[in-house]
Amino acid sequence: YRSAGFRVGWMVVSGKKERAVDYIRGLDMLANMRLCSNVPGQYAIQTALNGRRSIDDLVGSGGRLRVQRDLCVEMLNAIPGVSCVRPKAALYCFPKLDVDRFGLQSDERLVLDFLKQEKVLLVQGTGFNWTEPDHLRIVFLPPAEQLREALDRFAAFLDGYVQREEDDPAGRSRRRRRHGE
Repeated sequence: YRSAGFRVGWMVVSGKKERAVDYIRGLDMLANMRLCSNVPGQYAIQTALNGRRSIDDLVGSGGRLRVQRDLCVEMLNAIPGVSCVRPKAALYCFPKLDVDRFGLQSDERLVLDFLKQEKVLLVQGTGFNWTEPDHLRIVFLPPAEQLREALDRFAAFLDGYVQREEDDPAGRSRRRRRHGE
């Protein structure tokens, strides 16, 4: 039901519970220490499990999420040096950037440069345990018009973007944009 932050989960333990008493007690203790009750989510459980599956309308042909996903993938693949595989179940794209074309050493730096220049937030792939600085995470939940504007800005930003090493006043090497800053 796409309600960010309203997560609900449960666990079923089957078999001889006496074998798992300590495990269950530990999970219960951890849940009580780290989690707080999600009352709105608890009220929504029955509807979510037994009610109408509105997601089908959103992801089917002509559905809002499908349109936004397809727009995002199409626009990303149209940017020179960017490729994107169409996601099948995620609400985000994970495009790959050509490391050589953009001189990428730090995807975090690229995201920060883009945020500073265009005021649009992306997330670096290394923030999701991707080891190379060649991917980004782009959520396609905003309306199509906002996605189009953000991706147009990203395409314009990448046009001519190259990270290069320069020394900062402290003598440490860092990456900077060729234009701007």
